[in-house]
Amino acid sequence: MDLSVISRTGGPVLIWRGPDFDRLDLTGPVVSNWVNKGVGLFGDYDLGPDFTLFSPLPEGLHWRELVAILSVLLAGGSVVIAAEPPTEDFMAIVPLGHEDDDSVADADEVFVFNPPALALSTPVGSDFIDVNSAIRAYPDVTARRLNASGTLEIDGQVIDWTRSEAVDPARPEGLLVSNSTPRPAEWPHFLQHLLGGGEVLLTSRVDDARIPDLADGLGVVHGTLGTWTK
Repeated sequence: MDLSVISRTGGPVLIWRGPDFDRLDLTGPVVSNWVNKGVGLFGDYDLGPDFTLFSPLPEGLHWRELVAILSVLLAGGSVVIAAEPPTEDFMAIVPLGHEDDDSVADADEVFVFNPPALALSTPVGSDFIDVNSAIRAYPDVTARRLNASGTLEIDGQVIDWTRSEAVDPARPEGLLVSNSTPRPAEWPHFLQHLLGGGEVLLTSRVDDARIPDLADGLGVVHGTLGTWTK
């Protein structure tokens, strides 16, 4: 698993619909660019086998969190998604307003992102890293070989996120909708679908009744991830 397919995939592959009607459609090359920028950003903090990025278990996965997670996993670091922080040294990534949460109090560095889709900066103090502005300083390509050797741990469970589930090497079909953070067992399919050039919708405002609307507006819904409400 790497960026070789998605970097050549035209059309939207990562579709973000935020809680305040924010919307953003990212093509495969643009997603690749953001991941490469993340490799550059975290690379300045020794991204590698001893680097751990902690994301407190969110109600919904933000697109900025996802590209950060991909940056770390593809470049050989560790990602922990959970309510409780790791016991070893770690960095943390949180949305604006959560930088002072107890769960990230022991982080070596706290990366803070501003959730609005097109926000260019994050109004935080010097003790924190403004992801929205900092990441834009890094190039869209990376000289580092991305070998997908990172470790993914979700709520205490280590996930074999690189395992192959598809026998057809063609672009995954249909729209995969995540209405919240995917459950641990769903992450291999989730990441494979996206990195294979399939379309993924991240949102927290969809219930079962709106699935037909998604099919009309965005394409055939191939599957759903995470927790759903009625």
